[in-house]
Amino acid sequence: MVLALTIFHVAALFAAALLFVAAAVCDARSYRIPNYFCGFLLLLFPVFAATSPQPIDWRQNAIVFGLISAMGFAAFLGKWVGAGDVKLLSVASLWAGPQFLVVLLAVTAFAGGVESLAAVIALYLKSSKTKETRCWTKTQIPYGIAIATGGVAMLSLMAQPILLPD
Repeated sequence: MVLALTIFHVAALFAAALLFVAAAVCDARSYRIPNYFCGFLLLLFPVFAATSPQPIDWRQNAIVFGLISAMGFAAFLGKWVGAGDVKLLSVASLWAGPQFLVVLLAVTAFAGGVESLAAVIALYLKSSKTKETRCWTKTQIPYGIAIATGGVAMLSLMAQPILLPD
């Protein structure tokens, strides 16, 4: 038996994907993720949950959200990540819940690694042309791109029809 997704559920997933992409574009352009992207994702989650073909345990998703938010806040205090990155990853973890958290974090980590490597290579090529020395530790990386990549990957898995045993 296959549980079909409703048009409202698919629309919520699509809107969330657009919000992740828009947040990534803003981060790439200005190294900032406006709060309204995270706010809209937060407000859209109840629509996603209410239209889901399977019940969603809000408590589990809220616990994951709280844990990721706390760890992100600690990383922010240590000046390892930006506040926008913490907020975007936290709200993405709300959507992921325990079922898709590993996908979200693994894809985000992989995309962040690729992004960081690309930034280092670009910085190296730029500094070799100008013959100046750059401080590698102060290179900003718009990590919202990696978080959005993980978010869209997670949402694409959520958009698959659900197979239930007969």
